[in-house]
Amino acid sequence: MVLQSFKPPTSAIQTPPDLSWGGFTLDNFKKLLDGNIWVWTSNSLIVAISGMLGNVILCSMAGYAFAKKQFPGKRILFWAIVSIMMTSTQIIMVPLFMQIRDMGLLNTYWALLLPILVSPLAVFLSKQFMQTIPEDLLEAARMDGCSEWRTYWNIIVPVSMPVLAIVGIFGFITQWNDFLWPLLATESRNMRTLQVGLASMQLQNVDYGLVLAGATWTMAPIVILFVAFQRFFVKGLTIGAVKG
Repeated sequence: MVLQSFKPPTSAIQTPPDLSWGGFTLDNFKKLLDGNIWVWTSNSLIVAISGMLGNVILCSMAGYAFAKKQFPGKRILFWAIVSIMMTSTQIIMVPLFMQIRDMGLLNTYWALLLPILVSPLAVFLSKQFMQTIPEDLLEAARMDGCSEWRTYWNIIVPVSMPVLAIVGIFGFITQWNDFLWPLLATESRNMRTLQVGLASMQLQNVDYGLVLAGATWTMAPIVILFVAFQRFFVKGLTIGAVKG
């Protein structure tokens, strides 16, 4: 994909494909940058960063409540949230679309953001990690006069940075790569995210060099993120799975 994005469009449809290292050109990227790619990229960044922040803030609060607080229906509510993790996204897509439509939010940033601000997986990971925080630490904070908010902000958040980093990274990647919901929730060309915009480039008279350049552009942030935070990805696969 990366190799063909720097070659003429005809190179990608040759049989066999041209995998040589010669004949490089920047024409595909010049055409890509002259289009709506900047608008689509900014939309994807807004959605992905907002989803990441929502997951980190709201889900960590929920995880703290489930891990360290006692309230009626706590166990039932937690397992209800966990059960959502086992529910296919496609099952709730139609009622979610109807709800957003009835609220008059279709084709707006609110339509893209509201369904992604809280993730059941992020709540589960936060709760599992925060259960390991010693209760004595919280009792000491309360004895020193810390309010509930200050205990959360000054004790829970710093101690939970490993899991919050995982939640943030997974949240960003999930929303950056999302295709189906942005496709349903947006109509105008200027509201499309990068994934939907890239797909629209393939509807007619496909310019394969341009499409492959767009795919390379879309992939680059995720590769950089993975290289920079690889240890958090590995830790995210095992967090909460082993006690002790």
